[in-house]
Amino acid sequence: MPRLLVVSVCWSLGLLACVARVPHGAAQEAVALHCARGNVSDYPDAQLTLDSQGPRVVHVTFVGYRPSPGRAAWSLQDCLRTAVKFDDSRDIVAKLWYREPQLRSRQEPLPLYEASTKLMYSASTKKIVLRAQDTRAR
Repeated sequence: MPRLLVVSVCWSLGLLACVARVPHGAAQEAVALHCARGNVSDYPDAQLTLDSQGPRVVHVTFVGYRPSPGRAAWSLQDCLRTAVKFDDSRDIVAKLWYREPQLRSRQEPLPLYEASTKLMYSASTKKIVLRAQDTRAR
């Protein structure tokens, strides 16, 4: 009998944990991308956010290493190309970040292009493009 109680409690906690992870209104999932690999000390963390609505987003984060503009541009483009291989059915926006190595340190955007420009994959043209950001939607 105690074994049945333990199993049911574990199942209930697992179900609650699954429900708690789903944001209210829209499900999001993050997929780790293995891209922009250089030296072991300077490659970024990269993930593709799969949102059920809106464009996909590739977050490329350098941790404890501020890349040169050339290295940053190459990394962002390589990770965007990797994300396109994963899913080319929707637009994908690429975002570049930096953070310190400490756990809970804040991410800060790394400016690479003009503030009103973003690197993205356009699903309609099947190309990676630099596109002017719509500032009216803010």
